[in-house]
Amino acid sequence: MVFPLIVAAASVAVSVVAPFLGPAAAPAVAMMVAPGAGGALISKAAFSANPKLYYLILRRDGAKAAVAVFAP
Repeated sequence: MVFPLIVAAASVAVSVVAPFLGPAAAPAVAMMVAPGAGGALISKAAFSANPKLYYLILRRDGAKAAVAVFAP
């Protein structure tokens, strides 16, 4: 029962400290230009995993919604 408590405490500590560390603390995410979204950037991994979903959202809800769903 002590292990979950330690993990939870470490998670809270990281979430509190990370914003003060700046961009160096953020994991690197490969980005790409979103097709049909006027040059907006989306996560390349998310798009590669499910491009059909991206295009479905793009057609149904528009570019802003598609970019929001595929943002890192």
